[in-house]
Order: sequence, then structure tokens, then C-alpha cells
Amino acid sequence: MSKSLGNSLDPVELIDQHGADALRFTLMAQMASGKDLKFSSSRLEGYRNFINKIWNATRFSLKALEGFEVPSEGLHAKPAAADLSVSDQWITYRLGEAEKQMHEALKQHRFSDAVNAIYSFVWNDFCDWYLEFSKPVIYGEESSEKSATQLVLAQTLNRIMRLLHPFTPFVTEEIYQKLPIKSDALVIAEYPTPENDKEWLSIGNSEAAFEMEVVKEVVTAVRNIRGENSIKPGVKIGVRLAPNDDKTQKILSGNKTAIMNLAGIENCEIGEAGSLAKCAVTPVRLSNAQVDVIIPLEGLVDIDEEVKRLNKAIEKLQKDVNILSKKLDNENFVKNAPEEVVIADKHLLSQHKGRIERLQESLLRLQ
Repeated sequence: MSKSLGNSLDPVELIDQHGADALRFTLMAQMASGKDLKFSSSRLEGYRNFINKIWNATRFSLKALEGFEVPSEGLHAKPAAADLSVSDQWITYRLGEAEKQMHEALKQHRFSDAVNAIYSFVWNDFCDWYLEFSKPVIYGEESSEKSATQLVLAQTLNRIMRLLHPFTPFVTEEIYQKLPIKSDALVIAEYPTPENDKEWLSIGNSEAAFEMEVVKEVVTAVRNIRGENSIKPGVKIGVRLAPNDDKTQKILSGNKTAIMNLAGIENCEIGEAGSLAKCAVTPVRLSNAQVDVIIPLEGLVDIDEEVKRLNKAIEKLQKDVNILSKKLDNENFVKNAPEEVVIADKHLLSQHKGRIERLQESLLRLQ
């Protein structure tokens, strides 16, 4: 950004509008090695929203930690293994993955990779999911499990601030001073790495991580069905979950309450798929787990209108398929276009075809 040349946005004005931390984070996120940086105002606004998300998550966390007594071990305090919830073990495992990715990226000066790793962890894992998973425990009765979750929350928040500090120094230093677990100043605190943080990260568990991935995918499938069929969030629905094996069924049964709370489900059956007539079905496919998420639509949506919607969606996708197929059948295009463009078009064509198949299956169930 050269203010003297007058051919770019004024960084001082951007700081006044969005904050220094948001601007720093935006630049670091786009700083790919060996490539010119194309500044994007929309990305700056997105990362400003990320800073706001950190503030809001901290506000919720500090309220959830009211009455929490910091153990004498401070930063080295660990909860008893028996008191840890699956989500506590999952978030710590994901924290370890983020620390590993950031450590490797920073060693190789791949700053954008490091920034994107902590962004993904904070936004997707911590804010969108862990805080939701922890609410029933946090707002529940006093227990050793609640104390364990509060400790995990406090320790995770401490590490998030330390990981973010080189990229967003101002907001993280201010937040850090409000945390229950902290040193004198964030700027002199030790930076977390898989090696120096291995004692805390040892409470993470890959099996718990897999279990939470199953739960997340199922909840997401239910939410997507709601959105696709315009079922309002406040409307309680019935869901059938049909797992492919005993292990997956055990995971679903053990997390049934969490699934029902997060997805707004009134009743949830886990077992056989049963009749799929007039049902919306979304298959969840993970490496070692398969679940069919089934929601009966009668009484929830206008079936005739839903049939019209599906036919319209299929028609639109078919037009896109025809355009892409014609383009990829053109030898001159395939020969002269950049390889990444051809690969992207082939991938998009495959996605559209798969989407059409799923919509046609949905249509058959409604007729």
C-alpha cells in the first residue's frame, strides 16, 4: 500500500473504518509466498466481522466463567479425565491440530496458512460448535463436569489469544487482561506450539474428535433440510437417524440430547430407516461412519409446492450441466484453457450431476 503514489486505498483511513487488527489480519491472510497481494475490501469487512466474533465469544465465555475458581496450577491446571465431556476432548484435539498447522506454517514463513488455520479453528470449531456444545453443561447444576468444562473453556480461550497475538495484537492484549487464566502481559507470554503445550493437548482425543464430527454432520444435515424446505427454526420436527453400524449407532445414542437441542428436534428415532415416502433424506458419509438423516415432510411443507421447487431446481441444474458439458467437449477449450480452469469445470460438472441425482431421488419420494 503506497500512500505516496496515490494509487491505492489509504491504510490510515482503513484503520479508522475497520481497526488496525482487522487490516493486519486481512493482509496476513492474503500474503501467499511468491504471489502479488490483491487487496479486497470485502475480505477486510469479513475479517472485521471475525474480530467482532472474537469479542462476542469472549463476552459469552467470561459470563460462563463467572464464579469459576482458577486452580493453583494456573496455566498448567488440567481437569480429571473422568470429568471431561466428549466435546471438551474434541476441542482440545482440534486446538492441537491448529497449533501443529500454525507451527509448521510459521517455520516456513507461510503466514497466510498460519492465519487461515487459526481463523478456521476459532470461527468454525470454537465459536460455531464448542460454545454451543458447552452451554447445557455451563448452565447446568454445579458438578465436577461443569468445573472441567469451565477449565477447558478458560484454557482454550487463553491459547486462542496467544495464537492470535502476532496477527491481532491490540484486541488480543485487551481481551487477555480480562481472562481468568493469564500471565502479566500477552506480549511476553509463551507462544503455544505442539511441543511446549503437549501437557495440555494430551487431554485431546482423536476418537472424541471423530464422534463430534459425526454429531456435527448430522446436525448440519438437519439444518440444511430445514433450509431447503423453508421449515422455520422454531418449528419442532421429528427425525429418524439410520446408521450403518453399531459403532455409529452408539455415537448417535450417546449424543442424542445434544443433537436434538442443536437441531431443534422434538423427537428422534435411531435405528432402521423405515419408509422414505414423503420424506427428506440426506446421507451423511464420513470415512468410518454412514448415517441417513430422514425427516417426514407431511404436515410441515406443502408437498405440491415442494415438487414444483424440486422440478425447477433440476431444470436449472440441467441447463448448467449442458453448458459445462458443451464447453468440456470442445477440444480447443480443453487444449487452450488453463489446467486449473478445466479441472474446476470438471469438478463443478460432477457436483451438478450428483446434485441432480439426489434431487430426482427426493422427487420420487414425494410422488
